[in-house]
Amino acid sequence: MEAKLGLRPGIIERLTGIQKRHYLGEGESLQSLATDVGFEAIKKSGLNPSHLDMLIVYTDVPPTILENGCLKKTYYEISPHIQYLLRERKIDVDCECINVGGSCAAFISALQIAYGLIKSGAKKNILIVGAANCSSFLEKADKNVAMTFSDGAAATILTATQEKGFVDFYCMTEGAGYDSASFKDYEEFFIDRKRVAEFAPRAFQLAINNLLKKTKLKIENIDLFIPHQAGIKIIKNGIELSRIPPQKVYICLQHDGNAGAAALQLSLSNAMDEGRMKEGDLIALVGFGTGWHYGATAFYYHKNPV
Repeated sequence: MEAKLGLRPGIIERLTGIQKRHYLGEGESLQSLATDVGFEAIKKSGLNPSHLDMLIVYTDVPPTILENGCLKKTYYEISPHIQYLLRERKIDVDCECINVGGSCAAFISALQIAYGLIKSGAKKNILIVGAANCSSFLEKADKNVAMTFSDGAAATILTATQEKGFVDFYCMTEGAGYDSASFKDYEEFFIDRKRVAEFAPRAFQLAINNLLKKTKLKIENIDLFIPHQAGIKIIKNGIELSRIPPQKVYICLQHDGNAGAAALQLSLSNAMDEGRMKEGDLIALVGFGTGWHYGATAFYYHKNPV
């Protein structure tokens, strides 16, 4: 990466904290990443896929389709495509499918929608899939942008249970950031780094403070904070502003980079796989991104709720 960008060896890790990341490989796409993680989540859960009531898919990049060896960038409804691909793999996901926006806070919004539907009794089992193929749009991007972003996907199943689950949510949008990032002609990813660097730590703090106020929780009540992996400086500044002990914050940026909208959900998946979350732990997720969108949620972790 450093050689490609004409940078000195070691400078990317020093500036961003990133040691490695995943980019789409041969034959991979946004759709294949999303389908793979959805497939694995269903298999791991032991849930009969026919019992899924809804599929929620989100991304913050225009979907791309590989046709005859050429990457075609076009907008279309991605959630039905993921359902179709899952069914192609003999996973009978026969349910409503929707797309959710919200940039790098989209996972919080998706969780809030799913939780509300389950709590109301309208749905019982909901699969949430987040995916991003940022690398497809970095060829012409500023090198400071290119050194940060990566590709990734994650999937989560929410289900009705008698166990303690979500405590509450806090979500907010400040529309002044609507133009802080864009995809020019579906070819080049642009982000106003200065505005984002100034806003993101404040959004981190606002999301946490408002969640704690709403739930009447205190920082010491939370066992683990998992933030959007925007960049090491942004995370550290957010931690400092929020007065969270660093040892309570999970960071996986060093081996995943910033996978855009999928980064927060990917971090949750990594924390689970690494054993950072124990049965009954109170976990806080913090998302923030261009728009400006930001939000947080707190929930009690259970290993096998299904």
